[in-house]
Amino acid sequence: MENLRIWWQGLATREQQLVGFCAAILVVGFVYWGIWTPISNAQIDAERSHKAAQQTLNYVKQTANKLAGLKQAGAKASARGSLSSIVNQTAGQYQLEITRMQPQGDKIQIWMDDIPFDVLLGYLHELVEQKGLTLDSVDLAESDVTGFVKVRRIQLSQ
Repeated sequence: MENLRIWWQGLATREQQLVGFCAAILVVGFVYWGIWTPISNAQIDAERSHKAAQQTLNYVKQTANKLAGLKQAGAKASARGSLSSIVNQTAGQYQLEITRMQPQGDKIQIWMDDIPFDVLLGYLHELVEQKGLTLDSVDLAESDVTGFVKVRRIQLSQ
């Protein structure tokens, strides 16, 4: 610190003013690019992420309402065969892979890994409207991939 003071006193008044001005510019630049800009960019990214999450939430709410309507509407049974064969054949038509299936009398529970949400809606729509099954419950989880969900459990009955 003593060396710095000696160096400072050795400068001419004009040089001291120039060094002081440059130091002030450096401090302002550090505050702007080192503190303000990263915080501002993080805020913009957070707002963009929040908006995308809100849009996804609204979409999921709308489709959940459609699913609830399908559940309440019910349908006449038009498919023949066992419940598990109907579920498997329809999944094959939609190129879905059922990871686990558990029949329970006139009900069946199925689990699937990451699948496109829109394809799942089409699959459930066909099972309810075309095949005449009743959608008892749906338990979904968010996937790491945008637009995909993990099916924790779907319960259908005849």
